[in-house]
Amino acid sequence: MTSPSTPVAGEIRRLLALRTPLRRHRSVTHLAVAAAALAVMVGLAYSAAPTIQAGLQTKPREGSILPANVGVGVNATEPIVLRFPAPMDPAAVASALGMAPQTDYSLLWNQDGSAVVLVPKPRWATDQRYAIYLAAGTRLADGGALATDWRAAFTTQTAPSVVDLVIAGASGTATGDTPRVIQQVMASTGSPDAGPGASGEDSATDSSAATGIGLTFSAAMDRAATEAAFRITPAVPGTFHWEGTTLWFLPDGRLVPGTRYAVSVAGARDANGSLVGGDVSRSFTIRAGAQVATVSPAIGAHGVTGSTVTMTFTEPMDRAATNAAFLLVDNATGGRASGSFAWSEDSRTLTFTASSALAAGRTYTAGLGAGAADADGNPVSISWGFRMAGGASTSGGYGFPAVPGSADSIQYALNQLNAARAAYGFAPLSLDSAISAVAYAHAADMLANGYFSHTSLDGTTYKQRLTAGGISYGWSGENQCYLGGIGSVNAALDWCQAQFWAEPYPGVANHKGNILSPNYHRVGIGIATGGGKVYIVWDFTD
Repeated sequence: MTSPSTPVAGEIRRLLALRTPLRRHRSVTHLAVAAAALAVMVGLAYSAAPTIQAGLQTKPREGSILPANVGVGVNATEPIVLRFPAPMDPAAVASALGMAPQTDYSLLWNQDGSAVVLVPKPRWATDQRYAIYLAAGTRLADGGALATDWRAAFTTQTAPSVVDLVIAGASGTATGDTPRVIQQVMASTGSPDAGPGASGEDSATDSSAATGIGLTFSAAMDRAATEAAFRITPAVPGTFHWEGTTLWFLPDGRLVPGTRYAVSVAGARDANGSLVGGDVSRSFTIRAGAQVATVSPAIGAHGVTGSTVTMTFTEPMDRAATNAAFLLVDNATGGRASGSFAWSEDSRTLTFTASSALAAGRTYTAGLGAGAADADGNPVSISWGFRMAGGASTSGGYGFPAVPGSADSIQYALNQLNAARAAYGFAPLSLDSAISAVAYAHAADMLANGYFSHTSLDGTTYKQRLTAGGISYGWSGENQCYLGGIGSVNAALDWCQAQFWAEPYPGVANHKGNILSPNYHRVGIGIATGGGKVYIVWDFTD
């Protein structure tokens, strides 16, 4: 048994130093030590009892059918050094040496043939056990022969893997500072073989729409290759930022509420070029955006008494933003009621109490204008009308006639629908004049009578209105939008479309789902304006 100070070990170090592809000082020193620690692996008939050093058996027992362990956790690019007890015939060893699984490698010999280096081309596979075999009878340099078969084995390092996923509110850019974690929603660690995504379940639920995605790897990664391999579905534009072995993906905007996202880095490589292994996919779900669940007074209610308006939401709200966006307008005067706000402890119920009594017999419009948002920053909007009890009132409600939208505005609304459908690969809708007549009649009725509902004041549903209008259909749906105090119909259409597009999709029955439904082929669009207010109704059928 020789030591690292022997002339042979020094010769191996000099041999390795001459080989350009091999790593410099750190790896050469390691391999030189390995050459000493793993000495006497060949020529079983020539040695005495086995020696244990550094946790490895440096020589197999003579006649053993078990391979000697010559390395554990070997780096994918590290050479394997074998030192023989006597000089070998290099050509004979090259011809007789076998390896399983078969891997391309080259042999580098020292001058007297007593040591050889196996250099992988280009690297060993990760998470792999390699067996090396040299048959008895292999020729020595002096013409003798190896007395018995020789077997050895080594295992390579584990593949780089994704060990942690963090979904967190973050700020920063790919060229700026490290993302600032505002609120860490989830940090879970999974094994390379069965990570959180292996079962198909989300790694994280209830994640914020204003979020950054952090993937932490078990090893230093090839950053360019990892960024190129990164995929997020549905696709989201964004930028990358690295913090050590953690890759941050920062979306350019908010993620869509209620949507499940999947991220994958299949094909990513570590700094040594080894492919990432284990579970390379993770998923998470963005919490749903808040919607108005109930209102009081009810939509289109008549004979209302009292001076309070209450809204209940499906998610906690941003109190300050919602208070600022709240509107209660006297439709006769256009005046906005002042008052005080009270919230439930869970921020899901808002009660507005007017500072003075609401006028008897008047119609009022209540709702949320621009800026209202839930606690996660998702926009929330609603507008509806009701009539107070008592007083003298006219059947017209608002006291002004409804004016139908122009042909240009109808075409503008149709173009919005079909542009959105084209972006998702759906066929365009055709404008149907009979359906449009039904839609306009309902828009005008809501404008004239100061309410906002899919159900008319006489209890008629949108399906019943279509049937009464002579429309035959199988599939049907209706979208509505109301806006006051806006300068043009087209501006109102833009605002409504923006509200629709903030909704989750797919899998939810909502405005966006109606627009993008493959079941619909026709649409009717009704626009009624008057007194600075716009009511829009879209009726969809197959």
